[in-house]
Amino acid sequence: MYESKHNWNDAMNAEIITIGNELVSGSVIDTNSSFLAERLLSIGIEVTRITSVGDNELDITDSLESALQRSEVILITGGLGPTPDDITAEVAAKTLGRELVINEEALDWVKGFFKKLGLEMSPNNEKQALIPERTELIMNPTGTACGFLAREKDKLVFFLPGVPRELVRMTDESILPILQREKGEGFQFKTTTLKVFGLGESKIAELIKDVVQKCESVRIGFLPNYPENYIKITAKGLDYEETSTIVSTIEEEITKQLGDYIFGRDDQTLEGVVGDLLRENRDTIAVAESCTGGLISHRLTNVPGSSDYMMRGIVAYSNQAKTDLLNIPASLIDESGAVSSKVAEKMAQGVRELGKTTLGLAVTGIAGPGGGTPDKPVGLVFISLSDKKETVLKGYNFPGNRAQIRLAASHAALDLVRRYYLK
Repeated sequence: MYESKHNWNDAMNAEIITIGNELVSGSVIDTNSSFLAERLLSIGIEVTRITSVGDNELDITDSLESALQRSEVILITGGLGPTPDDITAEVAAKTLGRELVINEEALDWVKGFFKKLGLEMSPNNEKQALIPERTELIMNPTGTACGFLAREKDKLVFFLPGVPRELVRMTDESILPILQREKGEGFQFKTTTLKVFGLGESKIAELIKDVVQKCESVRIGFLPNYPENYIKITAKGLDYEETSTIVSTIEEEITKQLGDYIFGRDDQTLEGVVGDLLRENRDTIAVAESCTGGLISHRLTNVPGSSDYMMRGIVAYSNQAKTDLLNIPASLIDESGAVSSKVAEKMAQGVRELGKTTLGLAVTGIAGPGGGTPDKPVGLVFISLSDKKETVLKGYNFPGNRAQIRLAASHAALDLVRRYYLK
């Protein structure tokens, strides 16, 4: 059994409250919570609850009062701007029983921010210097909304702006150092994410169920991210060495069960992994695309340094383009159809010869929503990879809408290249 010696409940816990009508209406996606949760876990603080509320005094008050009853660290984002609906500081003062006063340091900062930009400060921006008394100012190096820390008995309550780029920098430069000092040594968390392509979530769970059952005090989570699936391993220990050992042991056991279906970990991407393999083998590639419309080429060239191996990308969307650009015989297209195994193979061979590359990769298919037939339904995709010795072909029937089919096809094409080097 792969056990951590420590109970998860022993860790310092935190709660996040995000404020804004745009969040609860669905107009804006909350990225701040996931960022904060990951950052806090990296220093041994576990987020146990995330709440979103609108710019409403009653809802903000209720959320803050509830959080003070159960959480040691509370992070509240949003509502620190200059407009009438920005009421977080005012509500915080009322809820915590403190006066709302002009903070001269914050006011100087706001004035200086506008002066540096050569702009005249609007009178309503003075509102951003109204901060509850007996709080610690947290400077905002990229905006006008300073944050503040309120110490309420043994609780730490952080109030931060909701603009992601401002929050990110304030978190890394101010919030985390404060929390690390307050927390002391404590527990450390280690998280690794294994990335899988080619297996569904239920199949993955079935294959690694024995490993999961042995990890009662280590968290293993399943995160679908179409068309990939992630396995997130999180362990807790007194130091980095202990947690790293636990995670590495579990990772090895999962890898034994899933094998080559795991293409990467943590921040790795499939196109990045493919690029590394091409570079390591000093190989080059050319790509011919039909239904993916340049998506594979886009992904490959999105990797820094991809000019080392990515030589050519051709979008041969129409039948005429396949003939003109890739030398596919019109008679073959008439006989087999543009979406066929034979045309896919000829596309891969043709683009490799034209590009004078080690590999030629080609995709042709029906992304929909129209164009399908009983013999060739929407989602039918042929992918071919060619080198000087042979040409391999894979056929798929991908489910989903047009965007999902194109994305899955690009993934399968890149994975075919990856597996070429695993032979």
